[in-house]
Amino acid sequence: MSDTYLSERIYQNIDSSKPENVERTQYWNHLLGETTVKELREHNRAFVMYLQDAPFEEKQEVDRGFLHISFQEERGNTDSVRREIGEKKLFFAEFYKTFLKIGKRELESRWSGLGEEVEEMLYEAFEDVLAIRLQNIALRTLIAELHSYKQKGNLSGETSEQEYESFCKICGSREFFGHISETYPVLIRCLKECTEKTICYYEQVMRWVIEDRESLSCLFGKEKDLGSIVKVESGLSDSHHGGKEVLTIYFANGSQILLKPRSMENEQFYQKLLDWIGERTGTDQYFYPILSGKDHSWCQIVEYKPCNSEAELHQYYQRLGEQLFLAYLLGTNDIHFENLIACGAYPVMIDLEALVHNSRGRSEESIRDTVQSHLWESVLATGILPSYTWNNEGEGIDGSAIHSKKGQKLPFKIPTVAKGETSEMYVTYREGHSSEGKNLAHAKEGMEDLVLYVNDILEGFSTAYQAVEKERTIFEKELRKGTEIQSRTVLMHTQRYTMLLNSSYHPALLMDGADREIFLSAIGQGRWEQDEEIVREEIGSLLRGDIPYFSFAMGEKDLSADGRICVRNLYDKTACDRIVKRLQGLCGKDRKRQCDFIQTSVELIPENRSGFSNKIYPASKSPAKSQKDMIQENIKELTERLCDYAIWNPRRTEVSWYALRFASSGNYAWEIEPMGVYFYDGWSGLLLLTTMIQANQKLKRVEEIQTALKKQVFQYTDNGLVSLNHLQSQNTGAYTGEGSLIYAYLNLYRLTNEKVYLQYAVKHAGIVSQILEEDSCSDLLGGKAGAAWVFLQLYQETQNQRYIQEAERAICLMLPQMIKTERGVGWNPESVDVPIGGMAHGNAGILMPVLVLWELTKKKEYGWLAEKIWEYEESLYREETGNWMDIRDHSDEGEDTVAWCHGAAGILLSRLWCYEKITDSKWKKRLKKDIDRGYQKTSAFWKRDSWSLCHGNSGNLWILNLADQVLGKERKERGNYEKIRLLPQERMNPGLMGGYGGVLLHLLVKLIR
Repeated sequence: MSDTYLSERIYQNIDSSKPENVERTQYWNHLLGETTVKELREHNRAFVMYLQDAPFEEKQEVDRGFLHISFQEERGNTDSVRREIGEKKLFFAEFYKTFLKIGKRELESRWSGLGEEVEEMLYEAFEDVLAIRLQNIALRTLIAELHSYKQKGNLSGETSEQEYESFCKICGSREFFGHISETYPVLIRCLKECTEKTICYYEQVMRWVIEDRESLSCLFGKEKDLGSIVKVESGLSDSHHGGKEVLTIYFANGSQILLKPRSMENEQFYQKLLDWIGERTGTDQYFYPILSGKDHSWCQIVEYKPCNSEAELHQYYQRLGEQLFLAYLLGTNDIHFENLIACGAYPVMIDLEALVHNSRGRSEESIRDTVQSHLWESVLATGILPSYTWNNEGEGIDGSAIHSKKGQKLPFKIPTVAKGETSEMYVTYREGHSSEGKNLAHAKEGMEDLVLYVNDILEGFSTAYQAVEKERTIFEKELRKGTEIQSRTVLMHTQRYTMLLNSSYHPALLMDGADREIFLSAIGQGRWEQDEEIVREEIGSLLRGDIPYFSFAMGEKDLSADGRICVRNLYDKTACDRIVKRLQGLCGKDRKRQCDFIQTSVELIPENRSGFSNKIYPASKSPAKSQKDMIQENIKELTERLCDYAIWNPRRTEVSWYALRFASSGNYAWEIEPMGVYFYDGWSGLLLLTTMIQANQKLKRVEEIQTALKKQVFQYTDNGLVSLNHLQSQNTGAYTGEGSLIYAYLNLYRLTNEKVYLQYAVKHAGIVSQILEEDSCSDLLGGKAGAAWVFLQLYQETQNQRYIQEAERAICLMLPQMIKTERGVGWNPESVDVPIGGMAHGNAGILMPVLVLWELTKKKEYGWLAEKIWEYEESLYREETGNWMDIRDHSDEGEDTVAWCHGAAGILLSRLWCYEKITDSKWKKRLKKDIDRGYQKTSAFWKRDSWSLCHGNSGNLWILNLADQVLGKERKERGNYEKIRLLPQERMNPGLMGGYGGVLLHLLVKLIR
């Protein structure tokens, strides 16, 4: 009975006081973690009995299947064993012969009773499919046995290849089969069940062919007989519902038809709705033939082919725009590159199992939840548009329907066999790369740039949007005709299910059925309390070798698993109700927002980097005429954008935005997420901005936002004082850390003279003090140098010596990460393995607090440290460019950058700040030299594509104006404010430093001055 699973056992003599098997408990604590083991104890009493080594009996209802598995002797030529099936290697093929023989014999018996002529090649196809399935289950165990035999000296041969061949012969012996059966009874059970499921499915396939032959001939054979089946192709989908998968069936008359073991009413309903839209927009779509049944369907294989002309490409993307709207309206959110086929001028959506989406009642108590809900329900969530899934290295893969390409590094590793067909073979994990799809529209001459067709997508989307908006009542009636349609819901990423299933076939888990079930139970970590029924369904499916499959009816709230209700009233609303709500909310404002998402996502594809990269140009002359009117017009436009894109919680007490950010790895991957609280791109920065707007314009919409932000930022500090767990991060920096709250409060205090801001700066300083040791970053932007810098500014306002001490502590905590070089010292920023210069992440930003600490304390260690910091940055200066090298790209030459964050402008600002604080003549002279160099470079090359404060014109012009002021120069008129253009990534970012919020702040200051 050791092959029974935990859920199939009845434990006797339950005694909660009986001690546990210490070795077993330690094993599972180590493998799954103590938290998971604790959860299992609470939700699975059998697990406790198992840990106590309690006796058990097998439940009577356990299904033992119909096959009797006993070793089958090999007769005839053993060289006939197939070791390759298609492109896949079949290792230890001799071991599987018993199952293949029994399986084939049983299938022959079943097929022969159907009266259908069956070609021998169909049995070979069955055996091929079964062999690969069996290998997926047994491979790890057979490799472990191979190593064991080799270690014991039981293999013959002089090379590892010969030893492998020796073991293969052993695998085909009765003795080895008996050894495996006795040692790994769970393995034999899994192999037996796999064989039974494959037999049953192939028998069912033949029955479907016989039952549907007449209809198939009419729909796919042009009323001519299809003939017999000559070939079956598998491996086109995951396995669900007892080993069922999508197959390609080849018939004698040359027809190839896809067989899907599910209803295709989803695809048919989608086609009907799309046709309804097309009747109103005048757009024709391609609808492929479908014969749909209750438990299986047949459909045509859609051909992947190029467009014949440029006009067809434009038509393709207009059609896709209409389909994008329908997917958005339905809430379809699992469309990826395998769901779209570019069939000439027609985009064709396939495999729409997850046609509509439903979700449990999301809490929108917090404003972050509200913003996240907006994103989940936006056009971006469909999966059609370019978007990224990030891996652990911060790099993204675009799996979108419209743009995914082969060769991208996957965010997970793939198991593979190393040193195959040798006695040293083992399973390892390699980097995977995305495969080639049929999703990319192209002309016969080759691929075209997607950006060229963004207006076509927008036109198609808008046309369909307005057509449905105009007749929404009629469309709702069409929609409600599909309330009984079942849509699949993916509760967990299929890849995670697959990896867990594969891992459950480890030999250590195949000796006792309880072990395999306990291992799979880890899928319920943190979910048992809320989702116990779902978790048990997942475990049951995985035990059967299937990927879990859940669905719901569009007009019901229940969740189903394998066709039966699993959880009643899981959803607070039906999917149909959610779609109707979205339908009722269609309006010009929403259409504009969705079109903004579309345009931004397309314009940010890597091939269009020239459209969003931030190049540097020689400074141009400013217009001689006054630019006041243009500045005011830009202020009005950006203020309206800030207000229009604000998202309020349902009670309209909290406000926020979504913000776009690029990956730190610099590979152009991006994501849009709810705004945080930090000064760089969060609420505290926008509180400063809206306060500045109100100080000059008194706008009611802005006042409402400012009031809410003030309350939110204050509440954030108050919550942090209650518990540090409420903080956004453990970073302490002046722009992207907790120190940025102090910096924001101080700027607000200086702007308004309201003491409450100074009080909150002091409060938040207490929070930063508590987490200094936890911060692993050292730069100004997010790290301890930034904390030291804001502590010194707080000292300047309060004259409290405590803040000098806190600044000293922050700097001292940086010293263990300091890197000594041949010329000076520095710190490695995140994602860069060498110290760099500049304000945001480099020595210019770090120099400011260190040098001022030396000025205030006259401690020699700060003087030495400031010297070394300056020395390293000085080593980066190049006379030929008149700039400090930006060496983030690791090139010998470095980049010639001019911005607040990197390069001359930020270094100029650093030196200006220090120059005003330092009295030492040596340092004054040194700083003045750097100021002159930085000023000359920035004056000549302040112009960028971006207008942001961090890395664009607003920052550079602000720094130059400050330099004019400090140096007593006549203020110069720089910048052409008729040409302010936001980069695609900035349109989606109202942040103060990296988005249009900072541009607006710069314009306000410019107008005032």
